Amino acid sequence: MPAFLAVFVVVGSIVAFATAIATCFLRAAHRIKVAQRAEASIGGEIRPLVEGEDVVLFGTVRHLEDRDVAVKVSVRQTGREAESSGSWSHSWIEIDREIVVAPFLLELAGGQLVRIAPPKNVEVADALDQKVWIDRNHRVLSAELVPGEQIYARGRLERSDIAVPSSAYRDVKWGWGLVPADGQMLLSSEPLGVGLRQRATFHKWYGQCAIFFLIATQLSLVFFHQRALGDTVPATITNKHYYTSTDSEGDTSHHHVIRVSAHVVLTDPDVEIGGSDYASVDEGITVPVRRGSADNWDLGASPTLNWIHGGVVAVATFAFWCIYLARRRSSRPWFRRKVNDNGTGRLPDHG
Repeated sequence: MPAFLAVFVVVGSIVAFATAIATCFLRAAHRIKVAQRAEASIGGEIRPLVEGEDVVLFGTVRHLEDRDVAVKVSVRQTGREAESSGSWSHSWIEIDREIVVAPFLLELAGGQLVRIAPPKNVEVADALDQKVWIDRNHRVLSAELVPGEQIYARGRLERSDIAVPSSAYRDVKWGWGLVPADGQMLLSSEPLGVGLRQRATFHKWYGQCAIFFLIATQLSLVFFHQRALGDTVPATITNKHYYTSTDSEGDTSHHHVIRVSAHVVLTDPDVEIGGSDYASVDEGITVPVRRGSADNWDLGASPTLNWIHGGVVAVATFAFWCIYLARRRSSRPWFRRKVNDNGTGRLPDHG
């Protein structure tokens, strides 16, 4: 492998794995911090509401008088089936998603009412437990916040002077509203800390994997690092010879070998080179040798790697990032990814 490419592979792998370690642990730490903040905001004590504060509120969903929906997410899927060697499998692929939102009330533990104004991009961490079959190959899965359901709502508190136009809450005045924080709002039927801690564990695990691969790849490159920290010494070609070998399958390999002699000791001074290089060198000429130790040296002025070793390091680095990014995307909760499902057997004939 050319020396510049070897350095690129080695340094690139170090930077890539170090970046992965920092990225994974920072993401894990951020999610733990948010989880702690969410859990602290829904403790046993009734906390006073503070204008402009990013909070997690826990309460009961109440529809406004003129509304029959708070938030409903409908995911339309199309079904496909395939047969292989007598075995059937099927998949459901999301083809469309509709979100219906309307202002609603959240009744807190102390009876205080907060008007929730969910945006169109609201994230709803609720089960897709409603299923409507259109035909054998099409269905709609839905998640809806219904009156009386207890949820967690994450957003930013604002003062509001809107009265509640409901007979159930007639003449009740309230002064708080929850709006998106930095453009985002999350409504969840499950404690937010649980999901955040699970994601923190996910990122932490991949950070630990990155540490393992960083150590493993760099241990495999110890001899390279030794040569990189070594010195370049002149050596003289004292002999060159060519021979062939035949393996058990009858394939013939060609070997071009030169012997070098340096002013320092080199264990096993014979080195195999390419045919074109072999034709261009003669006995008695001087060539540079990059020396880490007597038994760890490269022909040439700079340290390098063989193609297989460099390729393994490069592929391991690239594969780690591909797997991490793919798993990060595919393991997200359903409201942050496409809802695609796979199963065995054929598609059901009816819902």
